[in-house]
Amino acid sequence: MLEIVNVLPGSTAARLGLKPGDTVVSINGEEIHDVIAFSFFSADERLSLAVQKKIGGMIKLKVSKDPDDNLGLEFAPFRIKRCRNKCIFCFVDQMPPDCRKTLYVKDDDFRASFLHGNFITLGALSESDWERIFKLRLSPLYISVHTTDACLRASLLRNAKAPDIMESLKRLASGGIKMHTQVVLCPGVNDEEHLKRTITDLAGLFPAVSSIAVVPVGITRFREGLFPLRTFSRQEARAVLERIEPLARRFKKRFGTRLVFASDEFYIKANEQFPPSSLYEDFPQIENGVGLVATFMGEVSRTRLPATIAPVRATVVTGVSFSKILSNVLKRLRGMKGAVVRQVTVENRFFGPSVTVTGLLTGGDILHALRGKRLGDMVLIPSNALKEDGDVFLDDMSVEELERHLKTKVSRVDGFRDLIAVLRGRGRGKQ
Repeated sequence: MLEIVNVLPGSTAARLGLKPGDTVVSINGEEIHDVIAFSFFSADERLSLAVQKKIGGMIKLKVSKDPDDNLGLEFAPFRIKRCRNKCIFCFVDQMPPDCRKTLYVKDDDFRASFLHGNFITLGALSESDWERIFKLRLSPLYISVHTTDACLRASLLRNAKAPDIMESLKRLASGGIKMHTQVVLCPGVNDEEHLKRTITDLAGLFPAVSSIAVVPVGITRFREGLFPLRTFSRQEARAVLERIEPLARRFKKRFGTRLVFASDEFYIKANEQFPPSSLYEDFPQIENGVGLVATFMGEVSRTRLPATIAPVRATVVTGVSFSKILSNVLKRLRGMKGAVVRQVTVENRFFGPSVTVTGLLTGGDILHALRGKRLGDMVLIPSNALKEDGDVFLDDMSVEELERHLKTKVSRVDGFRDLIAVLRGRGRGKQ
């Protein structure tokens, strides 16, 4: 059963008289346990709904609707299934105190994988979960593989009961489920020949395995008492790229796709030139940090700059890893009369200096870097440093709070084109 928390005005559900607090029991005879089941079974054009009224008894409703009509119902988030592993590289274990509570949740939920692209290890699946995946055709799923060596994977996950990942992936493939996979690479642990074997094994499941992302382990300053890990050196990062590239070329000839992609961090760490955006194909794992720079640079090349805009002075914030790239891009703005744009590179004091990506900057770090500086008319913050559905940083500082401290307008920007738009509108873009 699924409790309704909101009914959109003017919707089909509103016309049917459904109210918050009512509970959807079944659709066309199928029990409804969560929003995934509701979305799947409500896709039909003719529905028979069983609803338990908050005030009153059970009612049955017949509905005829368009295929894209979701009835206008909203439900509370489902309770996330927690991860059973204790991975040696788990980022949650390296989190400092005083972050948003949701950031400490270790999830391994196939529903969140399907709905939001969260990576899961498949270790928390019950047999009924497997049945639901196939029945509801929950595809694609996002799978954390790390290694296909069963013994090594159990060691990485610190879970002796971790299922054989290849057997699990084969089961998904046989059920018609597409998968995007990732390997969190730890130097001296699952790299080198282990990485080659993992990539080769996963490629053997193409086209069910639709992409493989290789990302470096993230290390914060909060690792006391944890497994000893370190970041990749420049030479090691280059070695990773050199191992991946010939495999990607081979897959391109064989499958028509490169299949395996290194994250942007490896190119930055190795000080290697980024591939052109065409090599990322349809950017299957851009939210995993694979192809973000190529996307940004492609947007830069396609954005036509105005010759003149109304006078504006702005400060643009970035993290350490993107600093050099952004600095070269901002040189283009010198030819745009009226704009004076200054870049400030913010070191991550919250997680530690080894964390260099912009998306993990906090409001406190930005405030520390900008306090006392001449910031101009506005401060521009990359949107990936903020919560997706709100203007809040990882340390729970809001954009509004940052504005009060800096006494300067703060705007979020989604890319280069958005940056230009905000400059032209003197910050009247996204707030």
